[in-house]
Amino acid sequence: MATIVAGGITTSATTARQDIITNTPANTVSFKCISCSGYLTTYSATEAALGVVYFVVGGTDAFEARMQNTDLASLASIVVIPWGDGITFSGAEALLWEVTPGAATSTRWFGTMWGQ
Repeated sequence: MATIVAGGITTSATTARQDIITNTPANTVSFKCISCSGYLTTYSATEAALGVVYFVVGGTDAFEARMQNTDLASLASIVVIPWGDGITFSGAEALLWEVTPGAATSTRWFGTMWGQ
């Protein structure tokens, strides 16, 4: 049976480490891929640093990426991390996507984890 976890937030402050999505599996789960995206909620013709996203496993940063929007584009900045056959996480580990926004501009963040 497939496991898909998804969620998002809209930020408008530079408060550090805001949770995009949190998941503590009920039992052992193998995730095959995770992704995170961010985009300004209002079109901007200027490049901007959207912020830094973190994938956190059991309270420890496992991955960090800087997100950027490009000039004259309304497309989302996205990070996709494939794990082939999957990485197994125990039911005792909280899995999170977190963000520290780069500006107080309204930004939508969306995180996913999927596997089996």
